[in-house]
Amino acid sequence: MSRTITLEDDEIAIVWSVADVLDIRPDLTEDQAYEVLIQADQNHDATIGISWDVLDCHASMLYPEETEE
Repeated sequence: MSRTITLEDDEIAIVWSVADVLDIRPDLTEDQAYEVLIQADQNHDATIGISWDVLDCHASMLYPEETEE
């Protein structure tokens, strides 16, 4: 999904992408990675923000990695 963000002179924006999530979890599909982004956006703590660790946490909660036993 593509969208344009228009910023004012006194604003900034940080953008995370499906590619970023796939860098952390290459086992996910693009749709799953997008779902991780949606969850991070809807549930992030504003005092922490969204980081690599936050994305990894959401990915793990939504799609637990299979462990070899």
